[in-house]
Amino acid sequence: MRSVMASAVLCWTVAGSSAGAQTAEVTDESPKALSAALRKAEHERIQNERTAINAKRQHEEAACYQRFSVEDCLRGVRAKVRDAETRLRAQEIELNDAERKEKAAERLRSIEEKTKGVPPAAAQGVIPGASVRGAPVVANPQTHKATLAQRERDAERRAQDQRDRVQTQASEQATRNGQNADRAAKARARQAQVIKAAEERRARVKKSQADAAAAGRKPAAPLPAASLPAGR
Repeated sequence: MRSVMASAVLCWTVAGSSAGAQTAEVTDESPKALSAALRKAEHERIQNERTAINAKRQHEEAACYQRFSVEDCLRGVRAKVRDAETRLRAQEIELNDAERKEKAAERLRSIEEKTKGVPPAAAQGVIPGASVRGAPVVANPQTHKATLAQRERDAERRAQDQRDRVQTQASEQATRNGQNADRAAKARARQAQVIKAAEERRARVKKSQADAAAAGRKPAAPLPAASLPAGR
């Protein structure tokens, strides 16, 4: 009986130790996994918000064409869209930077762990800068770490340059799109004014003819139909 209890206690102890190790492993991975999950959720939120902004833009632009001041209405709608897109783009850049920095820090930690137990070259009887035929030169861990840090700084500078170029191109493209939209809106507004003026002239002629007929006078000849300018 005692041997059975001892065996049970031993099994319980081993199982508890294994479970504790697994829990510790999950706990160690939890911050990293949580950070990745939060970033993914933020990317999805940004995408959903961008989709909603585009849908709202289409709805508001359609409403603008029902107004008298079409051009001013469209300009206001597109200005709001540009501001929203700029804000979302800045949030995306911030998320990407955080992810890149986290990966870079993880690489540095991994390298430090690998080089932590490596003795310096002098302790191994190897002269720095010298090599024995058939044997590689042992790298200095501190020098290697400094080189990696410099590479990270260079990568950060290149990434920042790329972000600046992308943001500049996006801003220029948004400006061009706004200008094209404004020109199209002006052309539509001019065409609408021409149509309205032609309809008003026809209404005046009809009224004049009706008044003349009522007074017993000969009605005036109708005006020729106005030709509409070609849409631009």
